[in-house]
Amino acid sequence: MNLYQEILRAHSKANVRKIIDYIGSDEDRFAELMQIFLKGDYRTTQRSSWIVSECAERYSFLIKPYFRNLIDKLNEPEIHGAVRRNIVRIWQFVEIPEELMGEVYDICFRYLTDNEAIAVVAFSMTVCLNITQHFPELKTELQVIIEDVLLKNQNSSAAINSRGKKVLSELKKN
Repeated sequence: MNLYQEILRAHSKANVRKIIDYIGSDEDRFAELMQIFLKGDYRTTQRSSWIVSECAERYSFLIKPYFRNLIDKLNEPEIHGAVRRNIVRIWQFVEIPEELMGEVYDICFRYLTDNEAIAVVAFSMTVCLNITQHFPELKTELQVIIEDVLLKNQNSSAAINSRGKKVLSELKKN
């Protein structure tokens, strides 16, 4: 399969599943996908981000060598919203290396305070919560910001409200 051509062929759930099945747990095929994702143009990066996210959820070991690349990708100017959404989505499901937790937390915490897309905010809440399991001293700060996010979004986003309440509940348990 020509991965690049297949990514551009169709942006559909069926095509994403076909590509994910082709890649499977194969590290070389995933590396090829990551090259397209990291070095591609705006459109291929945007389209491949969905596939990267789904592969990482299925086979989390595949994404481990690329954590630094994901952080660097988020720091690129004018990246597509889908790229941000899918990178933060990945971070919900995988164990973030301890040496990168601070940077990841800072990025996700910033997304909670910026005017960011609903899914990015919701995923960022979970990522920050997961990191507080390793650094409990961050729990109070996270609780305060999530309460603020909920207050600002009380009449708008059901996803943010639902995720925020769940995260607050978890923060208060521990």
